[in-house]
Amino acid sequence: MKALALLLGLAGLALSLPPLRVLIEQSMVWHMLVQMPLLVAAGACAAMAWPQALGGRAWRWNRYGLTGFMLAQCITAYWMVPALVDRAVVLPGADAAKVATLWLAGAALRQGWAQAPIAVQLFFVGYGLPMLAWLGFYLASTNLRLCNAYSMESQLRAGWGMLGLAAVLGLAWAWSLRRHVGQATPARRAPAAATSATQR
Repeated sequence: MKALALLLGLAGLALSLPPLRVLIEQSMVWHMLVQMPLLVAAGACAAMAWPQALGGRAWRWNRYGLTGFMLAQCITAYWMVPALVDRAVVLPGADAAKVATLWLAGAALRQGWAQAPIAVQLFFVGYGLPMLAWLGFYLASTNLRLCNAYSMESQLRAGWGMLGLAAVLGLAWAWSLRRHVGQATPARRAPAAATSATQR
């Protein structure tokens, strides 16, 4: 997990540096659907690999995962604003802030997920994924060029890509929920069976 966290982090950072930076400067897909998810995934993997270093006392207020989820939600929502995506393309300082905060969002998301019950997960997934899908649909359907740094064709591809990403993330969460419920059911049946045997 440590190696994966480092690999993802370096891959995301490399897209902000020459010579790979040209990819995010020319393509909204590379920027919003490759680099940004890489940075979030890197932060999440780092939080799994070094839970004490990235957790500990800093997350003692993260009861039920609420603090982690809210921080991750605010950061990702901020970087979904097209005008801010433009700033990250043209301003090195904004791009550096993007790299750091999206990595932090991934770490916060992992810390929140580890402590959140299913009801809390459902609330944030039910808010975050529709927001991503709505933005994707808007980018794919509007006649307005929302990002000055990118062409309409690039914006269109990014919009459809966001819709696909929202669908994939939703299916992944549903699968993890089904797996969690499937593991919990036998554990609940075992004490009941033991109690029944004792009564007999």
